[in-house]
Amino acid sequence: MESSLYHTLQNDFLFQGAPKPIAIEPCSGNKAAVLTVFLCLPRGSSGVPPPGQSGLAIASALIDISQQKPADCKDKSSGVRNRKHHLSTRQGTCV
Repeated sequence: MESSLYHTLQNDFLFQGAPKPIAIEPCSGNKAAVLTVFLCLPRGSSGVPPPGQSGLAIASALIDISQQKPADCKDKSSGVRNRKHHLSTRQGTCV
């Protein structure tokens, strides 16, 4: 079963090309956000990950969104889903 899942993911368009965001979680104040991407790790010449490894990873980064237009965050065609967030009482903290 694991092998069939690997082949399904390998052929999925989400894993072709540059990493694509799977989540953007705005921080309090909407000046920064945590961006999460799903990555396909490099493989050897065989094209498959080493035994015992999936070849997949999830990575997150803190990004500056202060210069972004509000409409950019709501673009549903990009495949990014914004999470609802509750405002924290402390500014500058991620929620």
